[in-house]
Amino acid sequence: MTEATSKPVLKRMAEAGRSLSGGGTVTPVKVLGQALAKAAQDMLKLPVKVAEATDIRMALAEMPERLPERALLAVLEGPGEGLGLAALSPETTATLIEMQTTGQIGAAEVASRKPTRTDATMSARIIDRVLEEMEVLLGADPAIAWVGGFRYASFLDDPRPLGLLLEDTIYRAITLTLDFGVEGARRGTLLLLLPADGKGAPPLLRPDGAPVPAPGAGAAAEAEWRDRMEGAVLGARAQLTGVLDRVSLPLSAVLALKPGAVVQLSKGALTRVRVEGRGNRFLAWGKLGQCQGSLAVRLMIDAREEDSSDDTAAGPSPAADPALKITRSAATVTQAPAPDAQPVPAAKPTAAAPG
Repeated sequence: MTEATSKPVLKRMAEAGRSLSGGGTVTPVKVLGQALAKAAQDMLKLPVKVAEATDIRMALAEMPERLPERALLAVLEGPGEGLGLAALSPETTATLIEMQTTGQIGAAEVASRKPTRTDATMSARIIDRVLEEMEVLLGADPAIAWVGGFRYASFLDDPRPLGLLLEDTIYRAITLTLDFGVEGARRGTLLLLLPADGKGAPPLLRPDGAPVPAPGAGAAAEAEWRDRMEGAVLGARAQLTGVLDRVSLPLSAVLALKPGAVVQLSKGALTRVRVEGRGNRFLAWGKLGQCQGSLAVRLMIDAREEDSSDDTAAGPSPAADPALKITRSAATVTQAPAPDAQPVPAAKPTAAAPG
C-alpha cells in the first residue's frame, strides 16, 4: 500500500470512529434521539437509549404501512398550516404513562389495546418537549426549516383518515427503536413524520453565528399541556357517597334481624351527612335538606377537615368477635373480613330507623 492510497483509508477510519463516538455532522435523526433522551431524563427520570435509527423519505400513500400496530397517533401542526405525525408504539406509550403514574416501568407485558384520548393527553407534553429540544439543537441547521415550529395538535384514534387529513407530499420519516430503562427493561419505537418541503423560517443566527432561541417556547408548551390535562382530568366522573350513620353489631344480632327490626342510630344521624369518596375517604360534612322537591345535601365543612368529633363516623372500635358493619345507606349487609376492617357503605337501608 502506497502512502497516497493509505491516507484516504486512514481518514475514513478516523471519520468512522468519530461518528460512532457521537461526533461528526449533526443530523435530524441523531438530534431526535438526543432530544428524546434529554426530555425523558428531565421530565420522567427515564433513561432512554437509541438502539436503531432510520431516516427515509416516503409518499403519503406509504405511510399507513409504516405505522406500528395500535400506535398512538399524535397529529402535529407546524408553520404554514403544515401537518405532521408522531406515532408511538404501544410499548412506548405504556412506558410514558407508567412513568408519569407509578414512576417505574411495569414488569408485566404491555397489553395490546387501542390508545385513548387520555393516553394522548399525557403523552402530548413529552412530544412537545422533544420537538422543542430538536429546535434548540438544530437552531443553526438548514433542517430547522422543516423540523421547527411543530407541536402537538390533536389525537387520531384511527389511521384511515390520514390520507384525507395530511397533504399529499413527500415526508421525512425518522424511526427510532428505543430501549427504556437502565438495562433496557422495555423496547419500543417512535416514528416522526414531517413534510420534507419545510415551510418554516430559515435558521436565525446571531452575529457570532450562534442560533437565536425562540423566546418563551418552554413556558408556552407547559401552559398548553396543563390546559389539556385539566380538561381531560376534570371531565372524569367522581363517585360520592352520603353516609348517615354506621353501627357495629355481633354476627348473631345481624342474623336475627327481620323486617321491622329497630336499629339504634347515633344522635344527629338524620340531620348530618358524612360525604365520602372512594375507599371511605372523608371529604366533607353535609346537612340534609331539599332542593326543588328532591332530597339534597348542603356541604357544611371544608373537605380537608378531619372528622374528630364523632366516634361512630370514624368507625367502631375493634371487637373481639367478628362483626358485621351495617350502613344506613346500605343495600346489603356484608361481613367484615377482619374485626378492624373499615365498613363499606352501599346503596339502601336494611333496617328501619325508629319513628
